[in-house]
Amino acid sequence: MRHHTHTHTHTLTRAAALLSTAAIALVGCASTSAAPNGASAGENAGSTRVTFALDWAPNTNHIGVYVADELGYFDEAGLDVEILPYGSTPATQLVSAGEADFGIGGQSTVQVARTAGLDLVSVYRVTQRDSGRLVTLADRADAERPADLDGMTFGGFGSPLYSALARATIEGDGGEGSFEEVVLDTGAYEALSQGRIDFTLSVATWENLQAELDGHPYREFRYQDFGVPEQQSTGIVSSEAYLEAHPKESRAFVQAVARGYAYAAEQPDAAAELLIAANPDTLGAADELVHASARLLAEDYLTSPEREIGAIDPEAWDAFGAFLFDGGFLTDAEGRPLTEQPDWSEYATDAYLG
Repeated sequence: MRHHTHTHTHTLTRAAALLSTAAIALVGCASTSAAPNGASAGENAGSTRVTFALDWAPNTNHIGVYVADELGYFDEAGLDVEILPYGSTPATQLVSAGEADFGIGGQSTVQVARTAGLDLVSVYRVTQRDSGRLVTLADRADAERPADLDGMTFGGFGSPLYSALARATIEGDGGEGSFEEVVLDTGAYEALSQGRIDFTLSVATWENLQAELDGHPYREFRYQDFGVPEQQSTGIVSSEAYLEAHPKESRAFVQAVARGYAYAAEQPDAAAELLIAANPDTLGAADELVHASARLLAEDYLTSPEREIGAIDPEAWDAFGAFLFDGGFLTDAEGRPLTEQPDWSEYATDAYLG
């Protein structure tokens, strides 16, 4: 039995920055003592209930999970998966506290939050590379490259890391990385189109496609083209507590999810239809965007010729981890700056991929 809970229809504007890097909850409330959810039996006979927390309204970053649900991969694995809608508490905090068994959490989210004391482990990497971008309006003749953005106004999202990504991209193009910043939260893309800000962060597989479909494309700059390290920007996390208590269920869930994303990589349009069918309230009016996004993810992000689907890129974890450490973004559970880098190999695992 499937448990789809639909959130009300709204745009995914704020999600762009959150998904492009890390929905960084500056953590001070780590908890690993709560009992894991997955121990109780699901409604399906002989199945085990597993909960999965979304990080925003359903979108194509979640496509493999919905495919696995819709095509019965979870049922075949003996799992009764409940997809929890996004609420006010980040998915990573729900997972760490034992209130969800799995959830969406990208590389830098895990690196910052686990360092600060949350019980998080990356078990699947949805995007094999960073989907984040620095963007401005394509018709701006005075903003044709990152260095041109010096002295302009950046629409941020309240996280120092977002500002650092913008600054590093500008500096990588030979600029000073000096700009004004305003925090606009949900209004960043409207503010960009209205000229109230000059540039912001976006996600190539969603906001940028929407702008293109609307006839007002962005000029986009990929951070990594200007010296920012690569990262696997979207992924799936669990907790050490849940993984240790439920190794069989964890392996079954991750492998079913991998099947779902593999299907989406091979048949993006069919996967897009399944995602829309599962979420008619939020995605029913976004058919063109969902299909375009699914195709772009399948072409450029879900797989890599260098590793199996969902697997770790150790070099990316080490390099972006060093970027976070050097930038002073890492603190321990007491809020003290780290004096040496963690062992990033402990933050992510391929053990459940099979």
